[in-house]
Amino acid sequence: MILAGALCVASCSRHSTPPTPIDPYPEGPRLTCPEPVRVTSPTGQATAVVYGAAVATGGAPPVTSSCTPPSESSFPIGSTTVTCTATDARQRAATCTFQVTVAPPPRIGVTRFVAFGDSMTVGEDGNNLTVSSFRPLVAVPSPYPTLLRAALASRYTTQTISVSNQGVRGEPLALKSPALPPPAPPRFSQVLASGQYDIALILEGANDLQNRDDRDIPPAIAALQTMVRDAKSRGIKVVLATLPPENPAGRLGLAWSLVAPFNTSLRAMASAENVPVADLYTPFGGATSDFSLLSGDGLHPNQAGYQKIADVFFDVIKQNFEVAQTTITPLGAPIPSTPATLRPPARR
Repeated sequence: MILAGALCVASCSRHSTPPTPIDPYPEGPRLTCPEPVRVTSPTGQATAVVYGAAVATGGAPPVTSSCTPPSESSFPIGSTTVTCTATDARQRAATCTFQVTVAPPPRIGVTRFVAFGDSMTVGEDGNNLTVSSFRPLVAVPSPYPTLLRAALASRYTTQTISVSNQGVRGEPLALKSPALPPPAPPRFSQVLASGQYDIALILEGANDLQNRDDRDIPPAIAALQTMVRDAKSRGIKVVLATLPPENPAGRLGLAWSLVAPFNTSLRAMASAENVPVADLYTPFGGATSDFSLLSGDGLHPNQAGYQKIADVFFDVIKQNFEVAQTTITPLGAPIPSTPATLRPPARR
């Protein structure tokens, strides 16, 4: 029995099937593409685009992957399909695609601006004013029209932007006083008659409040309305600005209580005339008595305040006059087929 058992073991061992080896890589690679990329061309031409790497998992090593067009390539305006492929050591492949979209730079429908107003447009520095009414003009390094032009040129890179500073110190809208220049409407007409502008930015009215008499508000608003209608008759766009608050602690901020009612009347008139308003009162802390953007005289903005004026005008201009971009068609997208009823008859 022992001998027979030994012979059986030897025979069985000779004829048994060896175990099948387990394949550690039964499946080919899988590939995940990066998220779609959208950039804006600063010049309106093809631009280099950097995108993330496609991630390959699984497959028999080594697994190589690549994308076409590769990252850092120059992509044209429009939407381009990028195809990524991963191949393992057994030549099994996986692919995925994603879009790289290059948008043209934004454009604006108006490019020639005139900033019209009084000393706030000129850029008077209220921290350097003397008591004398014949004080020389001291301006901040960068009045708001200068700052606004820089901001517009930075966004609308393919267009030539001009912002003319047509501020006159001490100018009223309607108030007649020997100590003040003539009212603004006639000068406004002369400026517009030059034909140099597409749009007028008007920040004016503080000099009309200096007598601290609310009866001066209606004629000032009426003068503004005359200016708005003058511009419209010439095909020129208008943006009106509310007045910043005044600090009653400053020696030129004594009309502080009239600023809010003046602005209320201005907004109502602007709504009736359908022109946008750049609200300076709220960002200057009019409702909170935060006068950090005003200079020491309580009336004129400081340099940070002039920057705020430029920022507010910029936002209103962008919202109202930027040209909407058309839909970007992916490059290589199939052309819609022509309906059968519109196709030419087949030749026989």
